[in-house]
Amino acid sequence: MTSAGLTKVLKAALLAGIGAGLVVAAFHMVVTEPVIDQAIAVEGQMAGEHHDEAPIVSREAQRGGLVLGFAVYGIAWGLLFTLVYQIVQRWLPPAGAPGKGWFLALALYWAVGLFPFLKYPANPPGVGDPETIAYRQGLYLGFLVLSTLATLFAIVMGRSWSGKTTPGRGNWLAGLGFFVVAMAVLYVGMPVTTDPVEQPADLMLRFRILSVTGLTLFWLLFGLGFARLVRPAAGAPMSARTS
Repeated sequence: MTSAGLTKVLKAALLAGIGAGLVVAAFHMVVTEPVIDQAIAVEGQMAGEHHDEAPIVSREAQRGGLVLGFAVYGIAWGLLFTLVYQIVQRWLPPAGAPGKGWFLALALYWAVGLFPFLKYPANPPGVGDPETIAYRQGLYLGFLVLSTLATLFAIVMGRSWSGKTTPGRGNWLAGLGFFVVAMAVLYVGMPVTTDPVEQPADLMLRFRILSVTGLTLFWLLFGLGFARLVRPAAGAPMSARTS
């Protein structure tokens, strides 16, 4: 099977990323922004006399930036997805470009989305010491990078040994074993954040549920969009359909 061309993969990934980003922005605009407003109100009540101070960026501007931010987020992941796809596609499952894309989107959803979220869940405004923001961001970024590298290495390990065991079961078991051990070590070994949580527990839970829902929605739509867009046209020659 030949691989899908770089231009086609790039176009499919960018369109899928932008579309997924805009849908998720609309989702957060409708259901998550009211929760953030509640969190800001609680923060203001706890701040007492400083509650009347005007924010540096107005809520209206923040909402407008939400749409732009998720569009840029989608473009960024479209570019990164294309790069990763071109590098590791030979080690992805032996399927066409849509199947490979689905598998890679699922792997990235775990590596850069769900797994880091499980270790360092998102918090609404007012949670955490402002002086530890850089430290917390560094932990999250480091966890994300290590999780991604471990996931991709597990995929390469599983596929690169193909044919060396019968009937290819041992290679995937080795990759899966490495993946499980690496995830466990990473999750246990990385430091936890101990900043105080002063928001109501129900508000925190709702915000985190909505955050992980938006995260899941993005990668689900991204995978669906990429698989649909990268699929060869119905009238394409057979040689162009294989990927």
